[in-house]
Amino acid sequence: MFKRQLSTIVGALLACTAAWAQAPMTNADLIKLANAGLSEDFILNSVNQQGSQLSTGVTGLIEMKNAGVSERVLREAVKKSPPPEPLNSDSVMRLARAGFSDDFVEDLMRQQPGRYSTDASTVVELKRAGVSERILSMMMKEGGGRELPSGTEIHVRLIDSIDSEKDREGQDFHASLEEPVTLGNDVVIPKGADARVRLVADKSSGKLTGRAELTLRLDEVTVDYKPVTINSTAVNEYSHSQGASTAKKAAAVGAVGAIIGALAGGGKGAAIGAGAGAGLGAGSGVFMKGQRVRVPSETVLTFTTEGSVRLP
Repeated sequence: MFKRQLSTIVGALLACTAAWAQAPMTNADLIKLANAGLSEDFILNSVNQQGSQLSTGVTGLIEMKNAGVSERVLREAVKKSPPPEPLNSDSVMRLARAGFSDDFVEDLMRQQPGRYSTDASTVVELKRAGVSERILSMMMKEGGGRELPSGTEIHVRLIDSIDSEKDREGQDFHASLEEPVTLGNDVVIPKGADARVRLVADKSSGKLTGRAELTLRLDEVTVDYKPVTINSTAVNEYSHSQGASTAKKAAAVGAVGAIIGALAGGGKGAAIGAGAGAGLGAGSGVFMKGQRVRVPSETVLTFTTEGSVRLP
């Protein structure tokens, strides 16, 4: 009875002084409150009233649980300060070994979807570590998400134009998918999905050649209203030396769909799509004149993924 009355009094004092000073609560503070025998209601009230510097990564959660902080309080701490990194198979195993309930782990998985390895060997190891079949089923569902394989071609049409005279390295440009991306018979990214192309190089290659260079990468595609980072090959485009003849300019770019990487000496270049040209008049795509390179709006670029891409 006395302890309950004391908690009520201390709670009232905390509410009165909250307007004057609220030091952010840390993991150590939460452990001190739990070890002092204060009620869960009091501790929850403290977490909600005070600014939080709680560390709710897996290591922090395990330390607080081992020190006596209840799962009810830890749930509120996670809401107040979400974990900085998504869960993975190893972190779920650690939570199970620390004695966290299925309800707590499931709530954590739902709040912050993770990336899980669910091959047979890993599943057996998780089961032996005490992970329940209920949690394993959730992990397998999350781990079985869609994934674009490395080498997938993604065709985008520029909405913004790009010009080596005014645009600079690091700039982003709007684009949209020219063709849907499929996995088997399923369309996983529809035609028209928003995309973002980044200018990753924009430089002069020196007085000797007098050339300007543009290097573009596909940086992001929107899938189901969520941005997905893409690691792609680059499109490289060079302007031609001021002394180059018209014939050489035409030969350098060649026919529609020329491989732009070849202009830069091969390697990871991607293809520029329909309408590619050398500033030769109507129907041209890429415009090159002296030290200037311009890629107009509506130009189609083809990028190839480097490494797999996980989709939401």
